[in-house]
Amino acid sequence: MVAMTVKGRHVEIGVVDLFDGSPERDAEFIQSFARTAEDLGFSGIWLPEHILFFDQYESEYPYPSAPSAADPTRSEVHNATVDGKPRVEVSDDQGLLDLFQTAVQVCRATTRIRFGSSVLLLPLRNPSVIARELLTVGELTGDRFDLGVGVGWSSEELEACETDFASRGRRNEDMMVDLRQRWPKDAAEPSAAGRMPRMLVGGHSPAAIRRAAQVADGWYPWNLTLPQFEQHYATYARRVREAGRELADQHVIAGLRFSGDLEALPAVVEGYARLGADGVNVSLRTDARSYAETLATASRILELAA
Repeated sequence: MVAMTVKGRHVEIGVVDLFDGSPERDAEFIQSFARTAEDLGFSGIWLPEHILFFDQYESEYPYPSAPSAADPTRSEVHNATVDGKPRVEVSDDQGLLDLFQTAVQVCRATTRIRFGSSVLLLPLRNPSVIARELLTVGELTGDRFDLGVGVGWSSEELEACETDFASRGRRNEDMMVDLRQRWPKDAAEPSAAGRMPRMLVGGHSPAAIRRAAQVADGWYPWNLTLPQFEQHYATYARRVREAGRELADQHVIAGLRFSGDLEALPAVVEGYARLGADGVNVSLRTDARSYAETLATASRILELAA
């Protein structure tokens, strides 16, 4: 079994984690983590992306709250605030390995589990370069790559990469359209080798939901309580229909940072699935020394492993 079953529906369960190249999370650790997650029945490993981190931010972190494990209809604030603004939680020497090269490392060590970006900052890319990178990573991973895309929230990061922050939304959408036009037409078929990766738009702003419904293959919101997810999913479904597309052809993954008793995790997953999610990605903030035990416990509770 590689999915949780909720009322007859198979719900993919992915795990979100960080690989930063530190001695504890080096290339050998990545492969061990990937094999463990695959053996335990998780459907995918998803990595966030940041090119640069900063000691100080003027930008406000947009996801400081997450659904409460005890009651997923309400939220809990998990992030610290600085000068009244939510602050992204990073270590003093935080870094992240390149997504595409990490994807290849994960898939080299496994045979089934997928890899996803949670999410890739598309406005930082050149259209021709990213198209070649995606074709390459598809070839090297056996098309086991899912492309979550987003506009980014840190003006500091985009400006440091010499990219305009204000126009990032428009450029993100233009590049999504451009990628579809560049891809070989026969590679769009689900069974085709070298097919374009499934593209999901991260976030739940009105613009993100519109892009997900009109351009992408699905939607990937983050840290929404169940009532929030229900509300935004209704908007997404309406937008899909207005675009003349079929909701059944779209893929929706609800992502969250889960903090609390793992025994409460099935109720959260079941809640998202009941409201329309096809998958749930969970950040458990695993420790390098105890990650296998944490993943094993979550797998057992969710009844993932065969």
